[in-house]
Amino acid sequence: MRGEDGIKTAKLDWEANAPRSVFFDDIYFSGDGVSETRHVFLDGNDLPARFAHAQRLVIGELGFGSGLNLLSTWRLWRSVAKPAGAHLDFLSTEKYPLTAEAMARTLAPITSLADLSARLLAVYPPPVAGFHRIALDHDITLTLMIGDAAAMLAQAQSRVDAWFLDGFAPAKNPGMWSAAVFSQIARLSAPHATAATFTVAGAVRRALQDAGFEIEKRPGFGRKREMLTARKTAPPSADAARQPWFPRGAAQRAGARVAVIGAGVAGASLARALHRRGCTPVLIDGGGLANGASGNPAGLIMPRLDLGGGAAARFFLAAYLHALRTIDAVQTETGETFFRAIGVTLKARDEAEAQKQNKLLDARILPPEYIETCTDGLYFPQAGVIDPRAYCRALAGDAPLIENNAARAERVGDAWRIHFAGGGHDMFDAFVLANGRNALRFEQARSIPLGATMGQIDYFPGDVRNDFPGAEAPDQAVAAGPYFAPAPSGGVVIGATYEKIGADDEAVSTPATSATNLAAIAEIAPELAARLQTLSPRPRAAIRCQTPDRLPVAGVLVDWGFYAGAYDGLRTGRASDYPPGETMDGAFILAGLGSRGLVTAPLCAALIAADISGAPSPVERDIAEALHPARFFIRDLKRARKVRAN
Repeated sequence: MRGEDGIKTAKLDWEANAPRSVFFDDIYFSGDGVSETRHVFLDGNDLPARFAHAQRLVIGELGFGSGLNLLSTWRLWRSVAKPAGAHLDFLSTEKYPLTAEAMARTLAPITSLADLSARLLAVYPPPVAGFHRIALDHDITLTLMIGDAAAMLAQAQSRVDAWFLDGFAPAKNPGMWSAAVFSQIARLSAPHATAATFTVAGAVRRALQDAGFEIEKRPGFGRKREMLTARKTAPPSADAARQPWFPRGAAQRAGARVAVIGAGVAGASLARALHRRGCTPVLIDGGGLANGASGNPAGLIMPRLDLGGGAAARFFLAAYLHALRTIDAVQTETGETFFRAIGVTLKARDEAEAQKQNKLLDARILPPEYIETCTDGLYFPQAGVIDPRAYCRALAGDAPLIENNAARAERVGDAWRIHFAGGGHDMFDAFVLANGRNALRFEQARSIPLGATMGQIDYFPGDVRNDFPGAEAPDQAVAAGPYFAPAPSGGVVIGATYEKIGADDEAVSTPATSATNLAAIAEIAPELAARLQTLSPRPRAAIRCQTPDRLPVAGVLVDWGFYAGAYDGLRTGRASDYPPGETMDGAFILAGLGSRGLVTAPLCAALIAADISGAPSPVERDIAEALHPARFFIRDLKRARKVRAN
């Protein structure tokens, strides 16, 4: 899909009368750019009137550039009285993103947008290829797709209501106006979608018509005599790349009441993501909030980097950047501090690991300010240590918590009845299994191969009690398989073990496992281990839920009986026009987070919340398919293995 050669940022000519792209020899905007955006894109798509009646509206843009169109749209959205719970999504592509410094300089003269510009710059992502889901406000979300426009749009899953076709002029940037791009515009456009553009070039007119739009010329802005507007009149285009066995969940009604079964970091992340999408999440967990592995005294927020550029590698990278944005947003909203960006070193333990780390650097997977070399390995300045319990509390916010265990889910008409252990039930529009390996107790999830390992960490408090000295916290965290980190409440946390356990085994900490943790730390930090050897740890064991491919399971639950019949031909490789996968409408799962749930849960939760609310997917299509709950069933069919539907 794309190589590992990093993303080139835009080069600007600041001596021109207007900011000019060196790559394309064309300007981003000139003169009164705000008025031009209003005339061409906002009025050209009739957005002032449409905003007043929109419950959910999606805008797609070709060419994010300076962000001027987004900011102007944001200001208009804020100024219009809208239905309660209305939400705006803004999808935009950009092959050569501006640096934050260049964007700030470009937008500085536009004082009417100064407050919104500052907010955008505060959350503007680094130049990393792929999708970046950014919450700009409680009711407006940006999905910035960094990369080639045709490739990024091909990975999008959305229905776009209005298009801003604002790439550089067709003669300067023909790739932005290619047949491949307009093919994706045709696929993504909702019925009766509109489009507007500053150009009336014949090739653009013909491309819009071929994409099923009826075009109209209107007076242009300033020195441009004409511009184009268009409306989709043709039926939705077929998706040639669609794999029918990986459907998205059907959107629920606005304000849907959603049962989130499990209140660890997965459930808490879902509570936040669903609330932001206008749903009403209710957490259900007999152990209360963060009672499992999410209740450890410390956790690491750091990236997992892989070579190859595949869907899994890009997922873990996107999840890390999304987690950093989520943490920053939640700390800002709540005024709490539960994360310390003290930096994390990924230590190379041998020459083979050192060589792999050098390859990761050469691949430029992260920009230089996000990854550095150090004496022991790689250093991630933005990474750090988090208080998991405080993190979960902040993510969950005001979501109600039912401290009871859910026993089963039953479809009743268009709703789901959740039965509780010991009796009683409650009704919901949808539910999400976010309870780790206990998801297998629900018949809707029993075809998913969820496994479990037990992990123990050891906490050495920093305070002095009963004349026993406390543990002096290190300055930063180090990971090398085992890890050590300063605990948010003082002291040191070390860990963690991986032990296979039975399906019904409980987590139990032991002195022998504490000794194992200390021995592992002695190999990477002998002086620290020697100091800790004289102290008494507070061990804590918990269960991790994981999958065979070590990727989370995130998405809609499917009708396993339908899959066994409809896709049986995959066992023999039979070519067929297979029907779309049938889902259990309103039933979802987020599980299998393994040892990286603190990092991966927020992005997975955003994916599920997007499905439930009918919003654009926050990740590329191949990433969503790599996380889909049906993937194991389909893989087994393709591998001609005997599959039994539950």
